[in-house]
Amino acid sequence: MPDHPIRLIATDLDGTLLDSRGIIPDRNIRAIRAARERGVAVAVATGRFPENAYLKMEDFGLRCPVIGVNGARTLDENLRQLTEHVMDPAAAERVLETVLSFGAECFMFAHRAICTCREGGQHHSELSQKSRVEAMGFTYYHGIREARMMASKPVHKFYIRNSVPLTSVREALEQIPDIQITQSGECNIEVMPKGIDKGLGIREYAGILGVPMDCVMALGDECNDIPMLEAAGWSVAMGNACPAARDAARFVTGTNDQCGFAQAVERLVLGGVP
Repeated sequence: MPDHPIRLIATDLDGTLLDSRGIIPDRNIRAIRAARERGVAVAVATGRFPENAYLKMEDFGLRCPVIGVNGARTLDENLRQLTEHVMDPAAAERVLETVLSFGAECFMFAHRAICTCREGGQHHSELSQKSRVEAMGFTYYHGIREARMMASKPVHKFYIRNSVPLTSVREALEQIPDIQITQSGECNIEVMPKGIDKGLGIREYAGILGVPMDCVMALGDECNDIPMLEAAGWSVAMGNACPAARDAARFVTGTNDQCGFAQAVERLVLGGVP
């Protein structure tokens, strides 16, 4: 077991802090509050865009920093942007045209904008948080014309989902320089700016706090969590984690439906006190 005390917890959201219903269980909420009472900082590190994750946490009475879009943008607990990384414009245009050539459905996340490339499609945040997200200054766009317009702007991430077989799409995307490819599930591909991942995100945020990486605890369940599991001194894979995430972690906890997040915090931060 690592010797350094935990001073920062960075947790994935879907499949980790959230259960399979998309709820933060009460036990997880209590664990976060107890850790904070011990002086341990808690941040969300997610593939979601930061404002989306921030509002999700707020729905459960929690306010915390968010390392969003797999490390491309970080907001503090007051929605002040701390870091931002964007894709090379030429690379973004090539990614979009490649995705469109396969007829795959994708979502683009850019500065103050979210675009669904399919006309009539909607991002999940548009269904559940539209007015709140728009109140934060965001605009939702739909269709190929709008997507091509957005590709020339600062793009943080592409999210491509399983509307077509993804193996061929990924092989084509791998020929494009200046991007980084990951996934948060078997049925999607996430395309990031080169060198940007959750590992970088938590290193940047830990640096802002002055916390050594030996004192950072990271929890996750999917391939996009691996860079932060490898970067953190205390790395925890959920019981429902993919094999690669399990292999990258020092510890394995219960599943997200068993409050595995709380189990790990209670054991490693709170000294076994539920």
